[in-house]
Amino acid sequence: MPGPRTPLLRPHRYFEAHDGSPPVAHALAAVAVVTLVTAGGVAVFLGEFAAALDVPVTVDNPAYPGDPFCENTALEMTPAGCDEPATVERDLGALVAAEYGWLPGAVFLIVPLFWLLQGAALHAGSAVAGGEGAFGDTLVVAGWGLVPSLVRVGGVGALLVYRIRTTPLPGTADGAADALAAAFAGLESVGLLAAGVVAVWAGAVRLYGLAAARDLSTGEAAAVVGALTLVGLLAELF
Repeated sequence: MPGPRTPLLRPHRYFEAHDGSPPVAHALAAVAVVTLVTAGGVAVFLGEFAAALDVPVTVDNPAYPGDPFCENTALEMTPAGCDEPATVERDLGALVAAEYGWLPGAVFLIVPLFWLLQGAALHAGSAVAGGEGAFGDTLVVAGWGLVPSLVRVGGVGALLVYRIRTTPLPGTADGAADALAAAFAGLESVGLLAAGVVAVWAGAVRLYGLAAARDLSTGEAAAVVGALTLVGLLAELF
């Protein structure tokens, strides 16, 4: 009887069926999916957030050189742009989109880097526990361990978008910012709950994967995975 196609529901059977060395290509595909979905989620949230902040805000006019130049009588010639207003009105949402538009693209670097760091941490921790095996197999385990995070990305992301769309916003920048801050209040607990669910699910995948890939007992693998998971959860709290 063939083993499961992924380790997400039956990790023990999956890694056992592949004798501790599951296909690297499948793990690469899993990491690619996590990267694409996470980048898409960030882009959607940023777009919704910027669209909600459709309010005017007064900012310094970049075309205006500034009072020290325009009002300096010692200068022989008035700099170009001094006839421009010192401040202009801009759409706050457009400013937010321009300021943070790099975030979705950064995900394509952050997720693979996080994958490599997690793989290195699992490999080093299992080495301390006496594990043996190729680093590539540990990376496969770490790659599959990222997939449960999509539950958090989807769940928390959908809740954030829902709050944005259902929150009435005043027509001022300060009022809109305060209203969104109030709408997001309390979501930290939801995020932590989602983090706990993801930690348990991903922990099971890593536990059985690490035991098979690094020739460890489930108890030894659980100690390594549990310690690293605890560090990750504490980092989120602080």
